Amino acid sequence: MKIGKYIGLVVVVAMMACSGPKSFTSLKNSAENKAAQGNYSQAVESWQQYFNQQPVEEIDGGTFANAAQSAFQAGNSELAVDWFDQARYKNFSSAEMYSTLAKIYQSQGNLSKELSALEFYAENYREVPDKINNRLFEIYSEIEMYDKALAVWKILDENSKNDLPNQKKFFQIHMEKENTGVCDSISLVILGKEPQNIEALEWNAQKYYWKAENRYREEMEKYNRNKTTRQYRILLEELDKVTADFKKALPYFEKLWEMNPGEKYASYMANIYARFGDEKKSDYYKRFLK
Repeated sequence: MKIGKYIGLVVVVAMMACSGPKSFTSLKNSAENKAAQGNYSQAVESWQQYFNQQPVEEIDGGTFANAAQSAFQAGNSELAVDWFDQARYKNFSSAEMYSTLAKIYQSQGNLSKELSALEFYAENYREVPDKINNRLFEIYSEIEMYDKALAVWKILDENSKNDLPNQKKFFQIHMEKENTGVCDSISLVILGKEPQNIEALEWNAQKYYWKAENRYREEMEKYNRNKTTRQYRILLEELDKVTADFKKALPYFEKLWEMNPGEKYASYMANIYARFGDEKKSDYYKRFLK
């Protein structure tokens, strides 16, 4: 009996020793196969069984990263981040891993971690997809890191540069940096696509308004200091230019007025018509001033 029990125990131990590695391999293969078939939830279950039975120190970072991708596809972002952290702890990294991490952090509203993942991607991998650069440009614009945003703008593809939301951000950045030449050109591009864009309308309306108004004040001051026939002729020539610029400003203000009639634009309209000598219309807009 004792000899029989001993033999039985040896057999069991031998079977466990032989089946252990095979069992681990089987679970890993099962997880990979299920993921390849798109059965991500089942793949996650197999990965969890594999990790529960295999010592952590014997699992490489790439394996954790593969499992994390299955967890992400299965909709388990928290588990995916945990497994990606294990992969990073084991000094593993890949473009796919950081792209997925950025997506997870974006869905969680964690802007700082998303930005870190995107920046790591951009700094460490040669081929940076347009969607990564687009998102970097968007984030840098949002957090007012304008120089970095403009650096990314330079490497955006043409389709991205022609994208209206991106052009609006580009316009906002240059308004903040007071780059008038760029704002002049991009504002017209935006208005060509979105004729009622308030920021672009205001930019052009005020550009021509203040060009006209400042010239008017300057030339009137010159004439009042030196009321000669020659200076009067110069004044008349300059006032023609003033009128031309006010006429350029007026259509922009009229569109703005249609969208938002009231005090914000009333003073501009009233002054333009006053400069035109149309007191009736000037008085009309003055009634909106408090």
